[in-house]
Amino acid sequence: MDEIKVAVFGVGGYAANYPYTIAHHPEANVKLIAAVDPFNKNCDMCPVYDTAEEMYANHQPDLVVVGTPLHLHVEQVVEAFRHGCHVAMEKPMAPDMDGVRRILAARDEAGKMLSVGFNMCADPVVRAARKDALSGLFGKPVSFKTIVLWPRGHAYYARGGGWAGKKYARSGAPLFDSVLSNATAHYLMNMHFFLEEPMAELDCRTYRANPIETYDTAIVKGKTPSGVDMFGAVTHASDPEKKQNPYFIYEYEKATLVGGGIGMEEAYLTAHFKDGTVKEYGREGQRHMGPFWSMIGALRGTDEIACTGEQGMLLSLIHIS
Repeated sequence: MDEIKVAVFGVGGYAANYPYTIAHHPEANVKLIAAVDPFNKNCDMCPVYDTAEEMYANHQPDLVVVGTPLHLHVEQVVEAFRHGCHVAMEKPMAPDMDGVRRILAARDEAGKMLSVGFNMCADPVVRAARKDALSGLFGKPVSFKTIVLWPRGHAYYARGGGWAGKKYARSGAPLFDSVLSNATAHYLMNMHFFLEEPMAELDCRTYRANPIETYDTAIVKGKTPSGVDMFGAVTHASDPEKKQNPYFIYEYEKATLVGGGIGMEEAYLTAHFKDGTVKEYGREGQRHMGPFWSMIGALRGTDEIACTGEQGMLLSLIHIS
């Protein structure tokens, strides 16, 4: 595939990163040909349509990027597959398992590729550590723990028309946006990414401090079918002075993989082996829009999809639960 023609659903908020990254990588031979956004027309790279029908009537993209709020994902992704497009979508996949199944069925029927936007899955540093983990370098996994304390207030929940923290959109479509499904989802997904298996046992406690409909704090405990203990503590209701950027500790028989640390602003991945040796992987988070560029590479046969639909579904199970 030579030039890859891309259409983007959503040009505001986080979705604005897609026109930006395409514009700043002209050598990639990727062209943004159209966008769909009824509320935001701030894109000088291509025409912005109010509806998908208008866009598809005028363009045939190779790849459709879905960067819209969660309650719009399923219909937009399924429609893209029906038009013969590959899809790169933001996480989470859908607000319920029926939506996830519809997306995967549409993908299979179309015979196209699907990428889910979990950033850490496309990070070179994370991938290198995961490769060592899956090769057995660290031994068998024993327990995985993650903590994220990210204070968020009114501005966070009022953004984008106020869908954040809601159970349902104005249309009545399910949303169930929460701290687990949105900002901290990457770090819970990363545990599944390393283990390649879901939680077989799940105990999830949720709490709310902000005036929202869902929850802003969650404690997740579980165990995988192979017996690995998993734990996650995440919140948007912490004291700003006690902010804790993502910090994880993955215990294996032969080593402990650590990402971040208490009070650290940046996350460096390091494996500490029980024989006293240390392997440093580097700083996570340096690849901008990694899942998108991995998808571009997958279309050209030079990379692999960073997070497949099946992998993305693992996190959806926690979100929906």
